[in-house]
Amino acid sequence: MLFSDEYGINEAVNFRQRAIFIAVPKTGTTSVRRQLREKQKYLVEVPHLDLREVRTALDFFFTVRGLGANRSFPTDLSKVPEHEESLGRAAEFYRTSFKFGSVRNPFARVVSLFKRREGLTLSDELDFSQFCDRLAFASDTSVWSTRHRTQSDWLKDRDGEIGVDFVLKLEEREAGLKTISEMTDGRIVLDNRKLNVNEATQPSSYRDAYDDKSRRKIATLFEEDLDRFRYKF
Repeated sequence: MLFSDEYGINEAVNFRQRAIFIAVPKTGTTSVRRQLREKQKYLVEVPHLDLREVRTALDFFFTVRGLGANRSFPTDLSKVPEHEESLGRAAEFYRTSFKFGSVRNPFARVVSLFKRREGLTLSDELDFSQFCDRLAFASDTSVWSTRHRTQSDWLKDRDGEIGVDFVLKLEEREAGLKTISEMTDGRIVLDNRKLNVNEATQPSSYRDAYDDKSRRKIATLFEEDLDRFRYKF
């Protein structure tokens, strides 16, 4: 076995609890990620993989784990997992795992992107209206930037549809964590801890950052998230 049990794919995948967590950046994921993170070496250290990337990583992980299994001579081919068998194991783990992701009101999230304390900090260079004018993707200020235009893009499977079993809203965290426990029959129990909180981006204050122009821009850019997750300004 080329990968021993000390190796994992990414903190998004917890094999013991059969859980896959898609941590959309700037949606309050730190506490959930720390609770789900297994004490392993990770092949992919990037903290914010999307669902399709996790699915691809599972295929690779199970395929490599299936290599180097021959221990007999003459070779007993029945003991050597074939590529298709490894992909089947990956697909079965994916199918039977509880998959969930996190989202946040897009208007509040954009303020958080603007005032972030890590990655690209632009609040000293631009005013908020200028920031909104230039914003094109949902993680433009992230060190691990992607071309995802919306939060929904992180949660889509290979068929282009939302592939998670549950969407955890930052604004309804307590109720959402309880629902996850109920949906998994107590297999996944998470505390509602608040870590890495930026006081400048609290829910009660984000509206003050907007004028009519910036509000229209963000409403257009993240229309899919607003409609899908039923958020309003």
